[in-house]
Amino acid sequence: MSGLNSGPLKMKAMTGKFLLIVAATLSGWLTCGPATAQSPPAPSSVRDANPTLDWSKLDQEALDYFRHYLQFDTSDPPGDTAAAVAYLKGILEQAGIACRTFSSEPGKTSLLAKIPGPAALKPFLMMSHADVVPAAAAQWSHQPFSAELSDGYVWARGAIDNKAHGIMALMTMLVFKRYQIPLRRGLEMMVNPEEEVGGEKGAQWMVANHWDAIDPAFAVNEGGSGRPNLLGMTGVAFQIAIAEKRVMWLRLTAHGHAGHGSVPRADNPNLILIEALARLLAEQPAVRLTSFVRGSMKTIAPRLDPPANSELLDLDQPAQLQLALKGPLSDDTIQATLRDTISPTMLNAGLKVNVIPSTAEAALDCRLLPGTAPEAFLDRMRKLLNDSRIVIDYIQRPDSPPPSPDSGEAWDAITKVVATDFPGALVVPTMTTGGTDSRFLRDKGVPAYGFIPIILDENEARRFHGVDERLSLENLDRGIRATYDLAHELCAAH
Repeated sequence: MSGLNSGPLKMKAMTGKFLLIVAATLSGWLTCGPATAQSPPAPSSVRDANPTLDWSKLDQEALDYFRHYLQFDTSDPPGDTAAAVAYLKGILEQAGIACRTFSSEPGKTSLLAKIPGPAALKPFLMMSHADVVPAAAAQWSHQPFSAELSDGYVWARGAIDNKAHGIMALMTMLVFKRYQIPLRRGLEMMVNPEEEVGGEKGAQWMVANHWDAIDPAFAVNEGGSGRPNLLGMTGVAFQIAIAEKRVMWLRLTAHGHAGHGSVPRADNPNLILIEALARLLAEQPAVRLTSFVRGSMKTIAPRLDPPANSELLDLDQPAQLQLALKGPLSDDTIQATLRDTISPTMLNAGLKVNVIPSTAEAALDCRLLPGTAPEAFLDRMRKLLNDSRIVIDYIQRPDSPPPSPDSGEAWDAITKVVATDFPGALVVPTMTTGGTDSRFLRDKGVPAYGFIPIILDENEARRFHGVDERLSLENLDRGIRATYDLAHELCAAH
């Protein structure tokens, strides 16, 4: 080996290079590492239950984290959240917050961070998910994973659903840790994969396999936010989700006979499927009022003008219900809370334009009201399809978690925070039409509430899962404050 006798000179040179590398690396950490905002303040040595917070600095720090987090493409499928979760974990660990990651399989990574409190009370859990639905970039005015800041908004897939909520929880954890806020109850943050495709390898897997690590007293998650002028009312209503419709995904397979496309056949499976779907969708399931809908409408009614206010107060009267369905309850989203629903979402058949296939498939997104028996729903579907050549298979079976109570410590804290941070806003218990990871906690008997403290008008809400999803800086800032206020109300030693 040549050069052995020049060891001291080489060592000196290597030492100089090493110091340069260290200096460059430290510089990089300070300028472009996970903590992309200004350097966080040193932890306070004084334990103050009500510290004075510099919200302008916290908002800027949060914005930097938010934009960086959004730039991770966590589209599901494939739903790889490992890098995004590692980014959040790095920020939390730098602040001295205990974190663990869990992977149900490579790329399906969950994060659990904790600030422990006294053992006498179970902790408060803030949930969110890191995966997002795919985005067709060509249709967007801003690239969906660029997290551009323009016109007072951050534009990105996941800005509303659900990465902002994760950053609100992150900032709450950081503030509690930095200021050593005395606790009467511990504080937890969990971020999961797979929510957008059912949660089987995310929150459901965590609850099934690592419940002892979580085990909260109650939780907040996505599923509810503020809506101005709901049903034509005056002001803002925060729809707090205490329940959700149950997800039942089905696959219909029509069986026919293959042949040449130039010879039309009555047993073409495409025709069989199309005609059967037409029969199924021509007759909607009956309207059924749940206690959640009744409660919501009675809360909203006093803010409506006549005749809508009286129509919503007497929904048990068939004539009034019919009037309301054509008036204040005519919105598609509201209608979906009044009955079981069936939406054809995917059609699949054929390999070539001139070949009649032997099978044709349709995927149905069915959402069941609480109390609907799945077998009774399927029996009705079979009668309407009325064709033995169609086979029905489950893609996802519905579960039946209990609703969360619209009373008690967590509910009272939410109503108090809304009253304080959003003066004049109503708090309305509601049932979501979409499924969330909250159902896995409710199934364990843990109250879980859909509450993202932002206000979305109809235009902004339409961007949810749509084109040009975005969140205003105003919404991000007030969401961070309200999330902190909620955690403070539930966890801080008063």
